[in-house]
Amino acid sequence: MQSTMPTITKPIILALTTLFMLCLTSVNSQSPLPSASMANLRQNYPANQLNWVENTLSNMSVNERIGQLFMVAAYSNRDYAHQTYINSLIKQHHIGGLIFFQGTPLKQAQMINFFQQSSKTPLMIAIDGEWGLSMRLKQTQRFPKQLTLGAIQDDRLIYKMGSEIARQCKRVGVHINFAPVIDVNNNPNNPVINDRSFGEDKYNVSKKGIEYMRGMEMNGVLACGKHFPGHGDTDSDSHYALPVIKHDINHLRNNEFYPFQEMIKQGVGGMMVAHLSIPALDDTPIKPGKTTTMPTTLSKKVVTDLLKNEMQYKGLIFTDALNMKGVSSHFPPGIVDVKALLAGNDVLLFPENVGQAVIEIKKAIKNGEITQEEIDNRVRKILRAKYRVGLDKWQPLSLSNLDKDLNTKESELLIQQLYEKALTLARDDYKQIPFKELEKKQFGSLALGASTLTTFQSILGKYAPIGHHSLRYSDGQAAYNSKFESLKNKSHVIISLHKMS
Repeated sequence: MQSTMPTITKPIILALTTLFMLCLTSVNSQSPLPSASMANLRQNYPANQLNWVENTLSNMSVNERIGQLFMVAAYSNRDYAHQTYINSLIKQHHIGGLIFFQGTPLKQAQMINFFQQSSKTPLMIAIDGEWGLSMRLKQTQRFPKQLTLGAIQDDRLIYKMGSEIARQCKRVGVHINFAPVIDVNNNPNNPVINDRSFGEDKYNVSKKGIEYMRGMEMNGVLACGKHFPGHGDTDSDSHYALPVIKHDINHLRNNEFYPFQEMIKQGVGGMMVAHLSIPALDDTPIKPGKTTTMPTTLSKKVVTDLLKNEMQYKGLIFTDALNMKGVSSHFPPGIVDVKALLAGNDVLLFPENVGQAVIEIKKAIKNGEITQEEIDNRVRKILRAKYRVGLDKWQPLSLSNLDKDLNTKESELLIQQLYEKALTLARDDYKQIPFKELEKKQFGSLALGASTLTTFQSILGKYAPIGHHSLRYSDGQAAYNSKFESLKNKSHVIISLHKMS
């Protein structure tokens, strides 16, 4: 924002932020298997891709194929013991990918180089970067949250943001970003989605989500729509409990499903399934004698019958994190992984115990609950995605000038433009905006939730003499009464809200 602007054109409505939040076992068969029947899988895929996928698959043992189904959490802010642990999963269980959480770009890039060189099959690297790398990594630029983006009228800016986030992701070795959130936030008491959603209008959510997706995927990073079949109308957090959605199927089809169906039409690369109890979709008890119904992540009716068959989704299907209490409080490690696999998911995200999960999956194959061919076809999907993001020709990441490459002036300008275009005049019944004849007015400002002069107040002071005040949310009635007395004779009082969560 420039300090020489002559008039105030719009009030600021802030979209305020919240924080989102081994048991190693011996294995039996290590001999390579022949590829399963290709059936119709050769249609619509380039020959080079098919050749790489089939050659890679044919050189994998049973255990290596099962390992491709796991995407494990990695942290670049942890110690050497953590790096050794992750490397042991790569070596012993041949895991297919990593999702990186807290840390720094440089340390993450160093770890990715090490892990990729340690892995026989290139690893797919993911991040939960809904508002860019800053959601997880220090020393990176923070893009607006999706609720702010939902106020922007020019969707081309959302595409540009997706493109820039893709550029930054690729620079630190990330192949898939678990974004955008395309939940319709139609419950104001939602404790986990709220400002992570584009809003409560399904059409706006769809348009913004598609542009964010296109920006990333047109620039080499897979997008992942979440949280299917819709986490917007919940009043509990699936990180800590299993939310229940009681709407009937018609309501779900007309509201929650809409953005997912629209994104599927656009060919989104990934889809994440939420941990939700939705009796209208699957009324199977989670356990005999229980009234709680099967979580959507573990439901074949939801993942296979609805998402894959009815909605015709062909891309990669990820579980939400399997350590979240929405499922982990109901099923032990290993069992929950098998149930997620049997439901139709391709990638098991954030498993709590890879070794135990491998044992249980091999039991499921032996017992005829799932065939080796079904496993192979899931692995083919994963390998096709790896080929799509260039992992058939992986090269080590350059570590030089990393911070400079990430934090560019062009990206900083884009972030400023996004906030600028999100400013919304929500109501002006008395037609006072923009303020005119400033010298004839007496202004005061009050920053709620602040204890010192805010940036917003300092900018206001460049337009006219303004008496600035602040109140903390912890201040009592006496402090409020004092501020009221100080401001009651002003002709105009500009109130800004800060630090709301």
